[in-house]
Amino acid sequence: MISQEEKSKKVLLAEEKLAQAKAQLNKAKREQRAEIEKAKSHHKYMMGGCVAKYFPECWDFSEQEMNRIIACAFKNKDVLNMVAVVVKERPANADYFSESEVLEGAEDEAKTD
Repeated sequence: MISQEEKSKKVLLAEEKLAQAKAQLNKAKREQRAEIEKAKSHHKYMMGGCVAKYFPECWDFSEQEMNRIIACAFKNKDVLNMVAVVVKERPANADYFSESEVLEGAEDEAKTD
């Protein structure tokens, strides 16, 4: 193995740049994860506010009870029809969570029942 003294200045400089690039990449990844988490947290907060707005009694129920109530509500034909209407009216360029993310969240909540 080559010692530090034997390495040329170019190699040392390139290794230093590589370390800086890795640090920048890690920082960018952390920032991106933080942005995504912030958006998800905001979305959860907003969704909780919607439930409380239209169902103020929700605070009297436990999480499991609310999961059962909401799951039952979303099996209602009227609700399913309204969801379909809203999805059709959604702008094509809207920046929403992907369908797979929504489905994963629904599956996770269904497992808690």
